[in-house]
Amino acid sequence: MFGKVITGILVFGLATSAHAGLINLVQNGEFSDTAINPAKWNPTEVAHWDSSEGEIEIWNESFQWGTDLGSDGLATGQHAEITWKTDKSEIWTTFVIPEWFAAGSTAHFSFDYQNRKSSGILASVNVNGKAATPFSVSSDGSWQRMSTGIDGLVSGDNVQLLFRSQGGGSSGAHIDQVEFNVAVPVPGTVALLGLGLAGLGFSRRKTA
Repeated sequence: MFGKVITGILVFGLATSAHAGLINLVQNGEFSDTAINPAKWNPTEVAHWDSSEGEIEIWNESFQWGTDLGSDGLATGQHAEITWKTDKSEIWTTFVIPEWFAAGSTAHFSFDYQNRKSSGILASVNVNGKAATPFSVSSDGSWQRMSTGIDGLVSGDNVQLLFRSQGGGSSGAHIDQVEFNVAVPVPGTVALLGLGLAGLGFSRRKTA
C-alpha cells in the first residue's frame, strides 16, 4: 500500500510538470532583488544586470514623477530607468540557453516599458557576442507590454538582452517585468512519466 502511495504521488507530480508550460531564464527581471534608499535616486549595482555606466537607477513608489509605480501597478514594486547620466547608456542581462532546450523551438522575449522623456526604447537580443538587429518600441507615457518570438537558438548559446533609451537625456525610459521564456521539454517529461507508471505497475505486482 505504501509503495502505491509513493508511486502515485510520483506519477501525479510528473503529470503536472508535463503541463508546466514556460520557464523564464531572466533573473531579477522585476528589479526587486536590490535594496534601495527610497528617499532619493541612488544608482546601484543590480543583481544579474550590468550597465555601461557601472550602475543602474532603480525606482520605486517614493519617486513622484509619473513613473513611480511599477508596471504591475503595485506601490511596492521596483523597476529600472535605462538612463542615468545620459541617454547613451545601456543596461543588459545575460544568461545561457539550457542544455535541454529543443533546437528549433521558439523562445519568447517580453518586457514592460514606459517613456518618460524619451521617444522610445531600442532593445536587442544578442547571441554569442553577435549583435542582432535591434527593434524599437514607444509608448504614450503609460506602461505597455512588448512581446516577440526569438528563433534560431540552440543549447549553450550565450544570450544578452540589451536596452537603450532613445533620447530624453538622463530622464529617458523605464523597463520592468523582463522575461525570456522557453518551453519545458515535454518529451523528456513524458519519458519520466512512463517510468513512473512502470513503477506503479511493479508495485501492484509485488503486492498481488
